[in-house]
Amino acid sequence: MTLFKNISVRTIIIVFSIVFSPVFSQNDFTIENAKGEFKQKFELVNDLVIIPVEVNGQELSFLLDTGVNSTILFSFPSEDSLRVNNPVTVYLKGMGVGKPLRALKSNHNTIKVGEATSKDHSIYIIEGDLFSISNRLGFPLNGILGYDFFKDFVVEFNYKRKFMRVFNKDEYEYDRCRKCVELPLKFYKNKPYINAQVSIEGESPRQVDLLVDSGSGDALWLFSDEEKGIYLPERSFEDFLGFGISGSVYGHRSRIKMISLDKYELEDVTVSYPDSLSLESVTSLEERDGSLGAQVLKRFHSVFDYSGKTLRLKPNSDFNDPFEYNMSGVVIKHNGYQIVRNAPAANSFQIEDEDPAQEGTRVYQTTRQVIYSLEPNYEIAEIRPDSPAEVSGLMVGDEIVRLNGKPAYKYSLQKIFEIFSSKEGKRIRMEVLREGETLEIEFRLERIL
Repeated sequence: MTLFKNISVRTIIIVFSIVFSPVFSQNDFTIENAKGEFKQKFELVNDLVIIPVEVNGQELSFLLDTGVNSTILFSFPSEDSLRVNNPVTVYLKGMGVGKPLRALKSNHNTIKVGEATSKDHSIYIIEGDLFSISNRLGFPLNGILGYDFFKDFVVEFNYKRKFMRVFNKDEYEYDRCRKCVELPLKFYKNKPYINAQVSIEGESPRQVDLLVDSGSGDALWLFSDEEKGIYLPERSFEDFLGFGISGSVYGHRSRIKMISLDKYELEDVTVSYPDSLSLESVTSLEERDGSLGAQVLKRFHSVFDYSGKTLRLKPNSDFNDPFEYNMSGVVIKHNGYQIVRNAPAANSFQIEDEDPAQEGTRVYQTTRQVIYSLEPNYEIAEIRPDSPAEVSGLMVGDEIVRLNGKPAYKYSLQKIFEIFSSKEGKRIRMEVLREGETLEIEFRLERIL
């Protein structure tokens, strides 16, 4: 068995490959109510769907991801929060250059998602602290759930209102929908693929096979192949594309003229082209031309029907929003916490003695209570060569103290990305700490594409 994962959390790509043979009769989910359906709210973090998942009685946060074919756990809150049953050693190899990562496969676990339960579930556990997505998301994330969940249900996603509806696959009925398109799903190693049409620089559209990857925060990935006419557009730039399980992943960013999903066309779509070295573990075992990610999927109400081999899409109000990317050239990561002293609050408390000067009155004394809070630290993780950030003097490892006049901890990582992707020419002011010295840095966003 091979297990691949490609998460591009705008700054993260993870590709797993596990050489092992699972027992596919396990991992079945059932809905534990009479209706055969339930509604589940989710968090939307950098366009990625994060849901609560209970693993052996411990509630954790999982990425719900169509692009992974087994359940993966890579962090948990405490040493005793996970019971490992009959562990078997496996090795993971992925994007980036580096050694395979040791992991465990654990069987006979109980997994709960909303009102659905799987009582004999296999989990792949990445050991140690070698790999963490949470610091790049700025959100606690413990694992990834994919095919094992989708295979048993029909799942409707509403990105705008941040919830999904889950139905027993044998009882789901499609409603009439003039604006919907239904795309046939093909499966390779239990991962869903669609056919799409792309026009790279305005030439005639050509067909591509794309992995449908809701765990990719990018819009589109394409793998260069001259024979298929898939090439890097003239206007592009080299960039850090993400953090892989075997190291950093690099390549090029660009735009293509159009991608067509049946009758719906999206224009000026941002696209990433990973370099050939990073793709070695993917292209050697998996035939595809690229991936369709969350920046496209979030523009639709979608229905994933694995048993019916159908993906239904209906445009939502985000459909015509422009595709943008990080114009600063800098990638930020969460790096621990700091204790912050907040503004003191005035509190009154009552003294029991009466004021002798004024009969029938009480004496009150005002004191000020100092409140401390735990806030995130942010650090420069990657810098694109010749980018506005690099030219300004920023360096990897700089700790961000203030951003545009506000303490950096006042922002979420998602909000920082939105600022860096907002408007060409926007002025960015940073105060950073480097080896004990405070530096003031300023640059403007540059829209290369």
